[in-house]
Amino acid sequence: MILEWRNSEFPPEQKLLGVVFDAGVILRSDIVFLLGWNEGLLRKYVHRVRNLHPEPLLRGGWTLNRSSYAYVLTEPGVRYVHQMLGIDGKPVTMDALWSHALGLNAILMRYLRKHGFDGVRWFNTREATDELWFLRKLATGATDTDLRATAIRPDAALRTSGGFWWIEFDNATETSRQLWRKYQMYITNLSDLDESFRHVVWVTKNEARQRSMEMIWSQMPENRLSMRFCIEGQETFEE
Repeated sequence: MILEWRNSEFPPEQKLLGVVFDAGVILRSDIVFLLGWNEGLLRKYVHRVRNLHPEPLLRGGWTLNRSSYAYVLTEPGVRYVHQMLGIDGKPVTMDALWSHALGLNAILMRYLRKHGFDGVRWFNTREATDELWFLRKLATGATDTDLRATAIRPDAALRTSGGFWWIEFDNATETSRQLWRKYQMYITNLSDLDESFRHVVWVTKNEARQRSMEMIWSQMPENRLSMRFCIEGQETFEE
């Protein structure tokens, strides 16, 4: 619900925590953009968040090249948002996943800055996984056990007035065998869904990796999925 915080009824401090929770890790400039604030308001509410709880809820740090400043929730911060939203589950922090989370969120930010917010819905990993489970349940009537046994966790999903796409952000760390397995899992998960839900966009680092991923996909058995492979910053979501 990262795009819903701006107009929600939550107080600003909780909007801030909610945006960081949904993003996992998020640049300071992207918080300002998503919530319609300015830098002064962000500093004000970051300061207030530090007084919400005896333990720190929010932690900031520079990205690897020190070009941008980002925020992530601490474990008490994740627990606070879980309680705020009525979420059951173990609190999971994103300390080890900064690069992946920032790369994934950048896809959303590029889309919003180009096309605007109207009609757009973004599903983070948790939300996309739940959405896929729900769609498969409706399409197949499979038991929860069967669904869990074959489930894949998309990195994200994007819905616009023009369509729906599952999104994978590739850091070029997975082997050819792992990619083959992931492609096969997508075929298993999406083949029974309506055609509108059988589109996957892969965003990767460079042209060589893009070509490699396309080559592996071309060797997969014939199927009804649409797989698109894009270089980071050049992704498209048109049908």
